[in-house]
Amino acid sequence: MRLKPTVALVLTATTLLATACSDKPAANKTGGTVKVMMIGYPDENGIDPASGAPVPGIGELKKAFAKAHPEIDLQIINIPWGEGSTGYAPKTEAMINAGEACLYEMPAAQTYGRNGKLVNLDTMIAKDPNFKNVWGPQLDTSRSWGPDSPKSLWYLPDNTGERVIHWDAKLFRDYGVEPLSETPTLQEIEEKAAKLTGKDPVTGQQTYGYWYQGKYAVWQFMAIAHALGASWGGVKDNGTLTVNWDTPQYLAAMEWFIKMSKYAPKGALAGDGMPQGFLSDQNVVAIIPEGEQGYFIPQLVAQPALRDRFRTSYNLKGIDGLGGLNSVSPLAMAANCQNKDSAWTVLKWLAGSDEAQAYYFSASGRLPVTTGGVSAIPKVAELPDGKIILSQPQTAEAVYPWAADQPRWAMQTALEAALAGTITPKQALEQAQRETADWVSKQAAGK
Repeated sequence: MRLKPTVALVLTATTLLATACSDKPAANKTGGTVKVMMIGYPDENGIDPASGAPVPGIGELKKAFAKAHPEIDLQIINIPWGEGSTGYAPKTEAMINAGEACLYEMPAAQTYGRNGKLVNLDTMIAKDPNFKNVWGPQLDTSRSWGPDSPKSLWYLPDNTGERVIHWDAKLFRDYGVEPLSETPTLQEIEEKAAKLTGKDPVTGQQTYGYWYQGKYAVWQFMAIAHALGASWGGVKDNGTLTVNWDTPQYLAAMEWFIKMSKYAPKGALAGDGMPQGFLSDQNVVAIIPEGEQGYFIPQLVAQPALRDRFRTSYNLKGIDGLGGLNSVSPLAMAANCQNKDSAWTVLKWLAGSDEAQAYYFSASGRLPVTTGGVSAIPKVAELPDGKIILSQPQTAEAVYPWAADQPRWAMQTALEAALAGTITPKQALEQAQRETADWVSKQAAGK
């Protein structure tokens, strides 16, 4: 999961540590200050350059909360996603270790929960007579191992992204190729990508049948592998992971991926988004997997003329009917939060209110996680592929507990090398397995 980078609000560690969740309310009452760290939202109100639609800054979310709960001073620390040593992950770790906030938008919530740094929200629910589950079965599928319970609830789903497959209907028509189906198979994609690569018979332009985001290729690889019956492993009773990369199914997936990469334009291996020309008449790629909501939904809503050309299909599915990265954004409570009652009120509102769900969509195209939240964005339902767009998140795979840990990076690095042709697919899997096994061996339950 990632959004467009924004400029972080700059606060010194001393100031944050002195004030984070410092105002402790009276028993059974809420009030005081609650700080929440959020990732990648606009700092200020603006205009989307592609769609022309207004984009609300993070201050609008704070205003909406203040209207609903004036007794709580909500302070939002908005950091960018970033990359590497300057990315959100090291910043999150530093902040939670220093006790700089009560709530965290936290892609690695399951890892922090295993390490005892989060509140098991079952404890908050148990003492909340007014709690209402507006997230449906997601609360069960979100559970993971913890030191005190193998079925701990470390977060509430806050908002969600998705990974879908886009296709350019104009290019399909130019070549006389049948449209992509709602739920395409690997065979269908392979056959049509080959036919759509070459000189466009109408325009004479060079076109390409396939695309991949090289810098985030691991997620496309996982969708391909799941469609081929691969299983990454699981979680043992003691909370440690088993991760199996070096299998025949993953080998078949990597070989298929490398074969398909030949139908992509040069530069895909370094790509971290959609191909140049996407959502314009300059697009020359016919099948574009791994489309994220922020790349296309606001633009299609704002510009009806684009809807007939740029269509959407479900991500690849396995025999279980599921497939694609589960890119829900978890919102978690730090164990060292000193104002848990007020933080719980904030957490429920940010993750469950219609106002918050509407903000996430308007600010970055993120989709609702609540069972009734779709009503906040009726314009998406009106799109030609609105049903697919809104239901893909519910048909994604279960959350990968290693999504922000070494198994992801080990596979990403190996996959990039295989796509570049510097190692074979088999060597890539063996490399990823070695690096992952070394990491797993150093992990201990609750450590």
